[in-house]
Amino acid sequence: MKKGGILNPAICSLLAELGHSDEMLIVDAGYPLPPDGHVIDLTLTPGIPRFLDVLRAVAEELVIEAISVASEIREESPKLYQEILKIVGDVEVDELPHHEFREQSMAVKGIIRTAEFTPYANVRILCGSAF
Repeated sequence: MKKGGILNPAICSLLAELGHSDEMLIVDAGYPLPPDGHVIDLTLTPGIPRFLDVLRAVAEELVIEAISVASEIREESPKLYQEILKIVGDVEVDELPHHEFREQSMAVKGIIRTAEFTPYANVRILCGSAF
């Protein structure tokens, strides 16, 4: 049994499969999920688990090269946006309109859905290399 870090076997497997330049999503409860995507649905009750808790756990185990967010997050959820930036640290941040964010996220390797209800609580992560 693992003694720390992420314990969810599906998330552990997804993170282990990601290589340099692969992408994944962490999304809110209302994000439209593709019918054929690799989705790990963590929703339990509204707000459990929270988006930031999941992002923090993933960021501790994954090399993040860059992230993308919907540009609407700055105005609609500015506190959440600032917390995202704190968690991911000094990486490139791409902001684009929500419809473009969704279009560009169709080919990600995996999606983790949280129970977050905060508007635009979605991030696409570009994986980096540990070498």
